[in-house]
Amino acid sequence: MAVALRRALRVTFTLAAAVAAGLAASSWAADSRAASDRIELAADLPALPVAAAMGPAAKVVGQESRRGQPVALGGRIASGPGSGVKFTLNDRSVVIIGPNSVISVEEFAADRVVLRLERGSFHLDSANPGSIYVVLPTGTVTVRSAIVAGRIGPDSTQIALLSAGRAEVTGFGGQSVRLETIGDATRILGLGAPSQPAPLSPQALQDLTGLTSQIAAR
Repeated sequence: MAVALRRALRVTFTLAAAVAAGLAASSWAADSRAASDRIELAADLPALPVAAAMGPAAKVVGQESRRGQPVALGGRIASGPGSGVKFTLNDRSVVIIGPNSVISVEEFAADRVVLRLERGSFHLDSANPGSIYVVLPTGTVTVRSAIVAGRIGPDSTQIALLSAGRAEVTGFGGQSVRLETIGDATRILGLGAPSQPAPLSPQALQDLTGLTSQIAAR
């Protein structure tokens, strides 16, 4: 009798274990299918940039003049053919880009601002007590309390001083020249050194400033 009872209990335990294992396997398979479905669904969704999903909001460093849109640190500002964009930085410096131009504000501080002009032309009226650096594909312009205009051409880059103040133009090789007289300009051919400052003719000055002067008056 005791032997038969022990055999019955072993059979019962074995069946229970099998049932439990079967249920666990079914549950695992269902979870795996659900996870697989989630992965396939996620693969169909567009990937979000990490900065947009997790990073802080971009720092606002100025405002576009015509539409009042904010200018964000690191954001690219572009203009189309026959048009320009004017914006004012938080230090009250005014920046204008001419047609087919792209610029961005890379750094902004109380005594240091870095702008990067990728292409086109610019007009900068600096109100920063420190220095504003305009980084160009061919060199860098350091502006201190002055109005400066510049244009990137197919073969050369031209920079002119339009007001009292000072600007220093440095080529990639480290050679630099200072613009200290109103109307003086320098030119960088390719990646060479900037030329010695020379006064621009009225027509050359008009060609350089062009549309940006009209936008500046708005």
